[in-house]
Amino acid sequence: MKKIFNSLFWRLSFFFLFFLLIISGVFIYITHNSSIIYSQETSQKLNRPLAERVAKFTQPFVNGSLNDVDVEEMFHNVMVLNPSVEVYLLDESGKILSYYAPFGEVKLERLNLDPIHQFIDNKEEFIKGEDPRNPGVHKIFSAASIINNDKKVGYIYIILASEEYTSVTDMLAHNYQIKLATKAVLITLLAAIIIGFFVIWYLTKNVNKISAAVNRFKHGDLSSRIHLKSKGELSVLANNIDSMADTIVSNINEIRSVEKLRKELISNISHDLRTPLTSIQGYAETLVLLEEKLDKKTKIKYLDTILSSTQRLKKMVDDLFEISKLEASQVETKKENFSINELLSDMVMKFNLIAKSKSIDFKIQMLEENVLVFADIALMERVFQNLLDNALKHTNEGGTVLIVIKNKTTDAIEIMIKDTGIGISSEELPYIFDRYKKGESNNQDGTGLGLAIVKKILDLHKQDIKVESELNVGTSFSFNLPVHS
Repeated sequence: MKKIFNSLFWRLSFFFLFFLLIISGVFIYITHNSSIIYSQETSQKLNRPLAERVAKFTQPFVNGSLNDVDVEEMFHNVMVLNPSVEVYLLDESGKILSYYAPFGEVKLERLNLDPIHQFIDNKEEFIKGEDPRNPGVHKIFSAASIINNDKKVGYIYIILASEEYTSVTDMLAHNYQIKLATKAVLITLLAAIIIGFFVIWYLTKNVNKISAAVNRFKHGDLSSRIHLKSKGELSVLANNIDSMADTIVSNINEIRSVEKLRKELISNISHDLRTPLTSIQGYAETLVLLEEKLDKKTKIKYLDTILSSTQRLKKMVDDLFEISKLEASQVETKKENFSINELLSDMVMKFNLIAKSKSIDFKIQMLEENVLVFADIALMERVFQNLLDNALKHTNEGGTVLIVIKNKTTDAIEIMIKDTGIGISSEELPYIFDRYKKGESNNQDGTGLGLAIVKKILDLHKQDIKVESELNVGTSFSFNLPVHS
């Protein structure tokens, strides 16, 4: 139950009902006051001539003194004709000379004449005057001047809503207000239930749709999407959530792919490291156990094998260390101007013995002029080392490895390393720069990190590397380097 009433639908419904009730209360209050004012103004306009008629047909003063008989008869006749009024006789200063009421009920001895003068002078204005029985209370009235021998001698002042009349009307108004309030509340509740239900349901249905889709996604349905067709803020929110879900799914797939590569890495590294370690351990144990029985030549042979296995192991560890630094962005490029011809000539000299041992035709086509490029010389040396090592490993005896340097544009040169090796299948070609990736045809020792390191270094230099390959025909790698201007 608590969960239901905490929902957006019910909270909006309650707020809607609350404000409707407030509006209803304000409406009742304004309507009630307006009806009272309307009733009073109507009553005053209808009874405006009343005091004037009484003054016209009555002579309350005889020879300058009050005629009690005529005054009493006037009060009696007016009260008979209209019991809801109160009649007062005032002198020129506003003092109450006579009235019809039990002794002690009239609290004021003198009235303010300003409203009376305003009433007599302005025939249309809605005016209230003092109530002699209730000081501080103002009521509608009718008033007229009393003229005797062309001289103003006083005023007739008639309260149009007597105290008895007011008490009755107040009771009736109170009952009316209760009935009106009850009807208004019932109508408001009915309107809130009917109109509010449909309006708020329409507004919250898309919120519920978004919530349901997000909840399905949270519980594992990664294909769950909102696809909201309406326009507005909720549509923008839904599209953003769908985009976020797409990004999350993409990241999850990437994490799964990385996890798969990590498992492959563990398997590959375990195998690749085990081979030289097993070789080192085997030959070292043989030297220890058979030291006296082995001749010098055999010992040297075993030591050479241990040394080569150690070097191979060191290269694997170095590759792992280098790729980890590159991926962690811990490598900073130290770019400088250097001769590309000289660097590649040195690389050819380093790999020439390996090429000769396999009878590989190892050639380089350099530029005629000495071109200076702008790059990190140490990192570029590692790029060429990995690419040449990769080319020589996968090129069979009698094959060819060619390095070509040529002008690409006025601001850059292109370097291509091409071999006639075993090539790369079209299925494997898109993944050769992935870390730990070794081709199925690759039976050479190594971690499969060489090309990944090349790609990372060239990314640091903001250069792309292109590869073209055909199985059993050969492979070529090419990239550009900026020329020093």
